Amino acid sequence: MQNNPSKKRTSRCPKEKPATLRELARQHEQRLAAIEQKLGLCYNELKELNYAHLLHDGMRESSWVKNQTFDLHNWAANYSFIYLLFRILDKIEPQNILEFGLGQTTKLTTQYIAYKNPEAYLNVCEHSRDWIKIYQQELPEHEHIHINHLDLEYFEYRCKRNDKYAGLLELVEDQKFDLIIVDGPVGGGKNLPRSNVVDLIDNGNLAEDFVIIFDDAERVGEKNTIRKVQEALRKKAIALQTFERFGIKRQAYIVSMNRAFASFL
Repeated sequence: MQNNPSKKRTSRCPKEKPATLRELARQHEQRLAAIEQKLGLCYNELKELNYAHLLHDGMRESSWVKNQTFDLHNWAANYSFIYLLFRILDKIEPQNILEFGLGQTTKLTTQYIAYKNPEAYLNVCEHSRDWIKIYQQELPEHEHIHINHLDLEYFEYRCKRNDKYAGLLELVEDQKFDLIIVDGPVGGGKNLPRSNVVDLIDNGNLAEDFVIIFDDAERVGEKNTIRKVQEALRKKAIALQTFERFGIKRQAYIVSMNRAFASFL
């Protein structure tokens, strides 16, 4: 039987419906959002490179940063963090420093005590004995530098498990700190990480003039803790100012009014 050429063949595939204006607008918005995200990442990387140059230029003439090798990648501190910490140590010259988390920042704070301000004190808190063993051999020794091993204690906040250093208040007793560096314990995936600093404020361990530095301030959990710190300070009627710095990671600074000039360093 011959095919009838006059008979039209019908397609079994349904015809695609033309996209509505609303669908086209949504697709366009999604493409724009992806472009903005990429541009944001590029901008952060450029900021990071700028801080790297500023750090290298600033340390070139430094008499106290004798080891200028820092491994600023992965989970470690980044250049925006190290740069402003260097400026704060160099210009403000804190007398009693408390550092949460042993790492790249400790390379800087220990040199500050050993080679610039030997009358100052540094307490570093770290929960990993292995990490202490690895890092301590790279650090200068000084009678005012104390690397403290503290276990972690766990608590629940808004149905999530969080941790902080156990026994911290017993360790610091009635000391008052004018620089607190908050970069430990590990904060990712928690909704109230690194909350020891709130306990310190409640316990009266903050000096009249102070700088508190929070690393990873772009994360939701750290934002919650920063908000708790601000609430604790206002509850004690302590005037404060806040500002941020960022490269590939973001740092938040909470300072007393007499340390507000730190935002210009």
